[in-house]
Amino acid sequence: MAELIFEIGCEEMPARFVAPAMEELKKLAAAKLNQARLLEGQDLAAFGTPRRLAVLVKGLKERQEDQEETALGPPVKAAYDKEGNPTKAALGFAKSQGVEVGDLSKVDTDKGERLAAIKNVPGRAAMEVLAELLPGLVEAMSFPKTMRWGDESFRFARPIHWFLALLDGAVVPFEVAGIASADRTRGHRFLAPEEIEVSGADDYLAKLEAAFVLADRPARAVKVRAEVENAASSARGRLVPDEPLMAENTDLVEWAAACCGTFDREFLEVPRPVIISAMREHQRYFALEDADGKLMPNFIAVNNTQPRDMAVVTAGHEKVLRARLADARFFLGEDRKRALIDFLEDLKEVTYHAKLGTSYEKVERFAALAGWLADTLGLPAQERDQVVRAAQLAKCDLVTEMVGEFPSLQGVVGAEYALRDGEPEAVAAGISDHYLPAGADSALPESATGMLVGIADRLDTICGLFSIGQVPTGAADPFALRRAAIAVIRVVLEKELSLSLAAMLAQALKGAEGKTERPAEEVAAEVTQFFAARFAGILADQGCPTDVAQAVLAAGLDDLNATAARAKALAAVKDSPEFVSLAAGLKRVMNILKKEADQVPSAAPDEAIMVQDEEKALYSAFQGLEAEAGQLFAAGDYAGFLARVSALKDPIDRFFDAVMVMDKDEKVRKNRLALLNLMATLFGRFARFEHLQLV
Repeated sequence: MAELIFEIGCEEMPARFVAPAMEELKKLAAAKLNQARLLEGQDLAAFGTPRRLAVLVKGLKERQEDQEETALGPPVKAAYDKEGNPTKAALGFAKSQGVEVGDLSKVDTDKGERLAAIKNVPGRAAMEVLAELLPGLVEAMSFPKTMRWGDESFRFARPIHWFLALLDGAVVPFEVAGIASADRTRGHRFLAPEEIEVSGADDYLAKLEAAFVLADRPARAVKVRAEVENAASSARGRLVPDEPLMAENTDLVEWAAACCGTFDREFLEVPRPVIISAMREHQRYFALEDADGKLMPNFIAVNNTQPRDMAVVTAGHEKVLRARLADARFFLGEDRKRALIDFLEDLKEVTYHAKLGTSYEKVERFAALAGWLADTLGLPAQERDQVVRAAQLAKCDLVTEMVGEFPSLQGVVGAEYALRDGEPEAVAAGISDHYLPAGADSALPESATGMLVGIADRLDTICGLFSIGQVPTGAADPFALRRAAIAVIRVVLEKELSLSLAAMLAQALKGAEGKTERPAEEVAAEVTQFFAARFAGILADQGCPTDVAQAVLAAGLDDLNATAARAKALAAVKDSPEFVSLAAGLKRVMNILKKEADQVPSAAPDEAIMVQDEEKALYSAFQGLEAEAGQLFAAGDYAGFLARVSALKDPIDRFFDAVMVMDKDEKVRKNRLALLNLMATLFGRFARFEHLQLV
């Protein structure tokens, strides 16, 4: 068995590229080596730093195994004439395969007996195969952004400077973008920039570490964490937890040496989130806090070098951070010359959308909608007032100096300023929480103010943009409307809010009157379908079968919590033998009604017109359970509803076995259609069973 070490050396990649690229390189290498019949097992390891991506493969075959290939030709009956002589089809096939007709074989296939050319293809040496495979591996790599350099048309994350490619110590020869493979790598850009000769996989990591490069990412992560924690201990503080920042620093460096710096205590008057953001977002520094959880005037910086004089490096970090914090303190001073509510007037000068007005107008709309939501949920007057106040203040920080410098802190800055203005904590919480959830898996708002202001803001955005034709298409969703809809659904479901989607959309569209370009009913219907598509995705993530989600959503999703509960109840019984039989009958009911829609009467069936015992029995069974089933449905006991209506299974089966629905007598025919319509009405409130895929 052979070993391969393959490294791509380039200029520094963004930290966010490193880990995904390592994983992709490993997967691509495994797939291509398997396809090339060289991989024995799955013993692959990937390495990566900002300047290199590498894969180590052990247990590689030294050459491919010989392979028997079968090329199928024409059917045997078309390959020979009545005298048994080969036809043009057989002769042509033999010529195309480079063999004589007599060398062809006959093989059985699912399409009958056919001629075949069976060849033994000798395996190739691994070195020969890899020389062709590795360039394709480089070209197959993908990144969020790529670039070209020089006169090359080839694209990569950053310009490539070298390739290390060794198979059992021998160079695998190839060239990509004018760079030839070799037996050399490079050490740390500053600490050991010279080329390093590598003899094979065994000394790759060791020689790099000696050159101040920790190519093994887990080992580098351990060193980064140890350096940061040691630096924090030297200041007698503890790290403000930030695992994403720890991972980012791991992928920013090839070597790690941390230092602990300080800043003037007077900067602590700046809101804590702003200080942390100034450290984190701009400099990738870690913040420290004391035993009481108070922010300390210290920070930890991770250096991609081993400084001779750490004090000099630390002083440099302190100088940079001091300028950042001085700016933040200046912005704070300027902003605090006014109360947060005073910034609301400034939103009149900010265009939200050319067709939907200013940001001030948007705030007016969703503040009114938030108040309506509070009334709908029956919140006490004081809480309702806090919801409306939070909505009025929610976007005020967008025009502050602080958010202008630190855009990621919108909401956080507003909440901080609100508290400094003496606003209730619930109002401040609503300002910051209304942006939650920020993603599909992120935390939900904890405060009622945050929930309702967030729902109102998103519904105003969705309805407003749909009303002027700004609808997501394909992958294009510039206003993140899909994410907004998912956020609304998640909050309503997970916080168990009793809200009508139809009523919410009607209220949101009412607030946008005068701005809309389409009828409100048309927009509401389109937005409802938009929500249904997002809801289907959420149900799928929860393990709900696709056909169950489609059946339930087709029956309506006005009450989102009830819709989710119906899906859960239906999924639980969908594949049971008893339910499958019932659902089959109901699908038949729906199909008949759909086909004969123009004949279905609106009136209830008349028992006096019924002539067969089976239709009378079905009608009687329906009357016997209708009231109880309706009560179970209204109470949200959907499992109980399904259990109760399952009593109709046998009467429905007997009905279809004995009764001809489309009778020649018009009165009889329409009366039977009316009876089926009763079934459809009862079950149609729960789900549209024609969407179910039955086993």
